[in-house]
Amino acid sequence: MTDDLSPRPSGVLHQFSFLDALVAGLYEGAFRASDVLGAGDFGVGCGDALDGEIVLLDGAMHLCRGDGQVVDVAPDALLPFAEVSRFTPTHTEAVADLTGLDFDALVDSLTPSGNLFYGIRVDGVFERMTVREAVRQQQPYRGLAEAVKGQHEDTSAHTTGTLIGFRGPDVFQGLSVAEFHLHYINDARSFGGHVMDFQLRSGMLALEAYDTFTLHLPEVASYLSAPLRRHDSDAEIREAEGS
Repeated sequence: MTDDLSPRPSGVLHQFSFLDALVAGLYEGAFRASDVLGAGDFGVGCGDALDGEIVLLDGAMHLCRGDGQVVDVAPDALLPFAEVSRFTPTHTEAVADLTGLDFDALVDSLTPSGNLFYGIRVDGVFERMTVREAVRQQQPYRGLAEAVKGQHEDTSAHTTGTLIGFRGPDVFQGLSVAEFHLHYINDARSFGGHVMDFQLRSGMLALEAYDTFTLHLPEVASYLSAPLRRHDSDAEIREAEGS
């Protein structure tokens, strides 16, 4: 393993749909889980009808649902959004005694450019981990900022597991998620979701940079007929993401 953050020539970040589509309430599953798995073994996403948070770790896809359950995702399940890669870190280091804000600052200091995407993984022991799981929505779907107001939040006082996700360029907000988009799952595969805050006791941080971004657009009727238009969704995305 090298110890720098130069993008690998074969490193690609694949994204299925985009954030402004979710902001507009397009939650219908459009991509088979098997196709998403064909593009990567590491990543995040959400379930059909916004039913929970996806954690793709070491090639296994898990869904952290709004009722607190964690279940495996069937290959034929349909997903409205996912962001995945074949994670091959080029930088690793031990980390300890970090709050969520400390962690963000550390990753910012390690990444040489704010205009690339970065894959992030921490295997560690957490004194506290607070996550949220979106709750399954019913049609007609509300926009994302409204939908997540009914989300399920949970905190574990002591947990061992893996935090994964991506850091995106600010200029990609709306297409992707600017800055940090992190999910968590414990080693027992019984607790996890979208990361809201945490206190890390100790762990191993791994990073990878991407200079290639591939966007897969949905082909379902709800997307093809949606009156999408460009608008400033920054505040809505930050509210929905808990930033």
